[in-house]
Amino acid sequence: MKIAIIGTKLIGGTLGKAWHRAGHDITFGVRDLSRSYDLPGSIATIDEAIEKNDIVVFAIPGRAMQEMIADYTIEDKIIIDATNGGDTTDKTMAQIVADQFPRAQVYKAFNSLGYENFENPMFGEDNADLLFIGAEEKQEIVAQVIQDIGLNPIYVGELDQQGILDAGMRFWFALTRKYGRHVAFKILHDK
Repeated sequence: MKIAIIGTKLIGGTLGKAWHRAGHDITFGVRDLSRSYDLPGSIATIDEAIEKNDIVVFAIPGRAMQEMIADYTIEDKIIIDATNGGDTTDKTMAQIVADQFPRAQVYKAFNSLGYENFENPMFGEDNADLLFIGAEEKQEIVAQVIQDIGLNPIYVGELDQQGILDAGMRFWFALTRKYGRHVAFKILHDK
């Protein structure tokens, strides 16, 4: 897959490295091309990264997301919102993104675990589970890129299921106080 990552810090950088190892074509979209980046794949302007890739991952602070998306047009692509925060009193950030880009397929993922679990998703013999939500139409593609990180994707439902991801994030943060940041979820079922 061709994946654009907007955000070069812990979440974006870790996801980019893992996807690069898995054989995906990664482009980091940045505002400052004059800076040096120790990242795999290529570096481009945000516009160029969005334009030339099939999947666009936003891994920036949630509070900056609304201002960021106002500057771009994204159509007929998969958007993965990996942010936390930025929700308004009546809309989640993922819904704001979906409203801004109605011709894109919007998903929320990579926000209920810390980056350490994307870097090392294994716990003994088991890989961690990752909850995600979004349009049913292309969720298999999102599930595949989650698997390519080494995580087991758990599709929870459409964007109206944001509360489940938020609860998962809060639960994960509570667990980190006792177990440290390399802690994750495993959902057991008979299917």
